[in-house]
Amino acid sequence: MDSVIRFLAEFEVPIYIILGIVAVVFFRRIVLAFEEKKKAIFGLEREAARRNIASAATVLILVGLLTAGEFVVATFLAGELDQAPTYATATIDVLSTPTETLDPAFIEVPEDATPTPTRYPQAEVEGLDTNCVAGILEITSPQHNDHTKGVVRFEGTVNTESLGSYQFDYSTMGEPNWQTISAGSGVKIEESIGNWYTSELLPGPYLVRLTAFDNQGIESDVCIIIIHVDAND
Repeated sequence: MDSVIRFLAEFEVPIYIILGIVAVVFFRRIVLAFEEKKKAIFGLEREAARRNIASAATVLILVGLLTAGEFVVATFLAGELDQAPTYATATIDVLSTPTETLDPAFIEVPEDATPTPTRYPQAEVEGLDTNCVAGILEITSPQHNDHTKGVVRFEGTVNTESLGSYQFDYSTMGEPNWQTISAGSGVKIEESIGNWYTSELLPGPYLVRLTAFDNQGIESDVCIIIIHVDAND
């Protein structure tokens, strides 16, 4: 059921277009049937026209119900699905093959050198603290500096210590003005954390923030990346 809701939310615009085309076709049939009824001389012709009107009207009513259902699913159910608490436990793969490393004998390293860890891909914005860590707090899809448009399904991991809940927000660049996309509770391991509807946004770069709160409701860590919203075709 979850996959059906996500499918209907992701393809919201194409579904509206298809339903609109069907509505136009059958509305035209109703108009033609009314004209045939006015011109009809015999009773059988009028009866056939009435049947055509009734069948076309039935289809239009069905299209209206489907449109309303699509709106409810894409607007409300998809958001509730993302906010539903999910509990997961991280597992360790004991059968995984260790990654091969270069023999230190072939690498010349100064004696006083200290290793520099590779920083996880994330926003580097003055005045904003961010600490994205793989397997702890991260946005895995789409990734930092990716381009996207339409309905964007975000996936990530929220597995901080004493986790109570999380919140997912976005903001324009410059002075942050955070707008909530979704929120939830429980551990997330590379799972859906929210659907972002970008159709009404101006094209350009946006800040996307994933915030973890401990079981006392206190902010414990933040992961911020930059996503570029492209113009709709």
